[in-house]
Amino acid sequence: MTLRNQYYVLRHGHSLANQQKIIVSDIQHGQHAYGLSPVGINQVIQTLENWPYSIPDLIFHSDFKRTAETAGIVADYFNRQAKPAAALRERHFGEFELQDDSHYPQVWKHDEQNLTEPFAQVEPLSAVCERELAFIQTLEQQYSQKKILLVGHGDPLQILLTHFQQKPLSQHRDLAPLITAEVRKLNGELQSQAALSNA
Repeated sequence: MTLRNQYYVLRHGHSLANQQKIIVSDIQHGQHAYGLSPVGINQVIQTLENWPYSIPDLIFHSDFKRTAETAGIVADYFNRQAKPAAALRERHFGEFELQDDSHYPQVWKHDEQNLTEPFAQVEPLSAVCERELAFIQTLEQQYSQKKILLVGHGDPLQILLTHFQQKPLSQHRDLAPLITAEVRKLNGELQSQAALSNA
């Protein structure tokens, strides 16, 4: 399915959770705490000063504090409004919530194995992708010929980029990881939901 709009994805800047090296993936912990660190604020400003794409017409962001603050800086810079979207939230890391971020590789190893059974109550790859795609499909119905920026988190955006490259979602770590405050263009076409069965 060819997209009517052009999409860009931006990972939030370095956050206080990154600084403390802990996993904050539950909205109850991340909506009002763990915003951007001073380093993260500077990262976002640097990205904006070297913006490689067209100025976005619309900005949507995860409702976590770190993404809301990132989107707010972007919106001010481009004189736009930023709107929250729960579909762009962080991937929920289940039993690893508020634990050391050294647990991430365990999750990614499980992702590669492409197993259908749940792992430590972590949100499955397909579920993350489905909610993001459903949001993009809604935007496709509402807008046309717009430049749309999606401000989100590392894993969800990595998963989305993998889908648009028509690769199995289990290979999302094979892409060059999005660094904090990095922006990329979403290239490719929107695949059908059936394609997710090959995740």
